[in-house]
Amino acid sequence: MANGDPLRVGVTQPPDNRATSATMLVHNGSAFGTQHTAFWVQRLGTPRCQAAIRGDNFSTGSAGGVLPTGVLGMIEAGSAGVGVFGTATGTPNLFFGETGVMGVTNSFGVVGRSLTGVIVDEQGNFISGTGVVGLCNDGVGVHGVATTGFGIIGQSVGKAGVTGKSITGVGIEARSDQSHGLQATAQSGVGVLSESVGNFGVLGRSRDAIGVEGFSQQGLAGVRGRSITNVGVIGESDQAIGVIGVSPMNAVQGWSTGSGGASIGVTGFSNGGAGVQGDSNTGFGVCGRSPGGWAGYFVGNVMVSGALYVTGGPKSAAVKHPDGTHRSLFCLESPESYFEDFGEVTLTGASVVVKLDKDFAALVKRNKYQVFLTSYGPEALYVRKRSSEEFEIARVERGAGGKPRKLRVGYRIVARRADLKPARLPKIKMPTQETEVNKPDLTSSKALRKRADRLTPLAKLDQLPETPKIPSPNLKAIAEAKPVEVNRKRSNVSNV
Repeated sequence: MANGDPLRVGVTQPPDNRATSATMLVHNGSAFGTQHTAFWVQRLGTPRCQAAIRGDNFSTGSAGGVLPTGVLGMIEAGSAGVGVFGTATGTPNLFFGETGVMGVTNSFGVVGRSLTGVIVDEQGNFISGTGVVGLCNDGVGVHGVATTGFGIIGQSVGKAGVTGKSITGVGIEARSDQSHGLQATAQSGVGVLSESVGNFGVLGRSRDAIGVEGFSQQGLAGVRGRSITNVGVIGESDQAIGVIGVSPMNAVQGWSTGSGGASIGVTGFSNGGAGVQGDSNTGFGVCGRSPGGWAGYFVGNVMVSGALYVTGGPKSAAVKHPDGTHRSLFCLESPESYFEDFGEVTLTGASVVVKLDKDFAALVKRNKYQVFLTSYGPEALYVRKRSSEEFEIARVERGAGGKPRKLRVGYRIVARRADLKPARLPKIKMPTQETEVNKPDLTSSKALRKRADRLTPLAKLDQLPETPKIPSPNLKAIAEAKPVEVNRKRSNVSNV
């Protein structure tokens, strides 16, 4: 063939060469070419060409285990090289300038496949075979754009489909203008798994809506917080409510398995600690309100450390009656705090001395206590003497003659508490108003709005660049185009 004529393999029409099989060009490191590049195809001058090397594969027929490829690059196993490497030089211009490798197709634009797994060293560098690697010092490593489809799809059988890692920034950032920023779906595993060594596992931030929302169709919970040595879920708010639970059943429910139930606003289960704990410095630690039901329900003993005040109704005990109903038995109210003790003795002589119970005496003031007597017989009795240790019950003298009869006597002792200062009808300061616990309007964005200027972001979220304007080439025109004659011209460009 003459110099400058195209080399066509497999074409038998004159004036082209008449090779009937593929011609293999082999460079074995001799004087031909360079030691850095086996074959160098360079296009210089005008007019501007579309590609320095072009591979068209329009073969037809049965595939027979053959994967049709436009351009195929292969290297020796273990050579630590690259099968196909695309570079572009020029002034950096993100998305709108040079492109190293572009894949355009109706199916997969670029497919990278590795037969080995992904192994990362301690510095975060890939040290094994990788399907597609995107590296960039100050831009975007891999950018996927889709108008109506998927920008990037990551699939894996036993590992993570998509893994994002960052030293000082955000590992994976998902942003959407009108839909979900990040959507994860799992058939039997975990939809989203987030782990952090020294910071938040999941941080959800929203200016006018909900920061994090969990939804479960029939599973255990929409949102679940779990901690080994600390708090499972923490709700904090500067000006609103820390945690809100809304449900036709239990709105908020807490379990404690190491260390306190009915459709109730808050339910707590514990083997040894507090199922639900509420703390407040100046307000209400726990507030329960129900206009038509019960504000609180407890199954088991209730401990109150401090004073107990009841307004709007009496204090009573609900006792089951033999007829099946429950009856109210009310507490006796008094202007001071008293302790009482009861007993019964037998009077055989003129009088009898009754010792105060030691445990009862240790809890009351014994300088002035009251003793009320009940005679179970036709005789009058009175208290002859009282002391800090005992009191004496005597008969009223009936005159001479007659032997005193045996008589049963009941007594009731009333004494002030020893641990309190004497106070009669003390005044107390009631709360200025009852705490209002209203059901929030979760459908309104303003109902749960938090001041944006009080939010301190933990990571800087820079605005993503605009969608790159990458024109789609006319594949049909490229296939039907005639080859352009190449004018050989020496170049002073250094070897690659």
